[in-house]
Amino acid sequence: MPFGYHGCYLRIDASRGLAERVPLDDVTLRQFIGGSGLGVRLLLEARTAEVDPLSPEAPIVFAFSPLVGSPLTTSAKFAVVSKSPLTQRINDSLASSGFAIAGKGCGCDAIVIVGHAPELSVLVIDGNADGNAEGGPKVRFESAAEYRGMTCKATEAAVKARLGANWRVASIGSAAENKVRYATI
Repeated sequence: MPFGYHGCYLRIDASRGLAERVPLDDVTLRQFIGGSGLGVRLLLEARTAEVDPLSPEAPIVFAFSPLVGSPLTTSAKFAVVSKSPLTQRINDSLASSGFAIAGKGCGCDAIVIVGHAPELSVLVIDGNADGNAEGGPKVRFESAAEYRGMTCKATEAAVKARLGANWRVASIGSAAENKVRYATI
């Protein structure tokens, strides 16, 4: 396995509440080099071009740089990649934060989310959970009804109050809840 990679991604099906680790081969990791490249590759593999971006079949990918966790300054990067509901094209957004370090710490190079949870939910990915037979992160869904209509900042504060201050949060606001086509995470 090339340095900086785990050799798998975490695929989460929100409709069924299931998660699985999916292997990534060395060739793919070297050709697409994490972040946006890997995210686009995973979208194309999922045949994203053929689905409505707001449908449950449309994946959203959080892809982590192979440099996340290294001592290199500004290396804590991740990309959110999806098919844009506004333009119908593949879109990526890059960020640098502790979320990248926490995500990569789950032992995966990307997180791919598909499906539609039965209610507004918090997806909790615990990379440090014990008791997972496969050695991967523990995934669970919790109700987010109490966060409906809140801003991202307020949601982040409330989720951290619920789970603990060391958790990293990616959240949506009321625009995404109402399927505004240019809403962000």
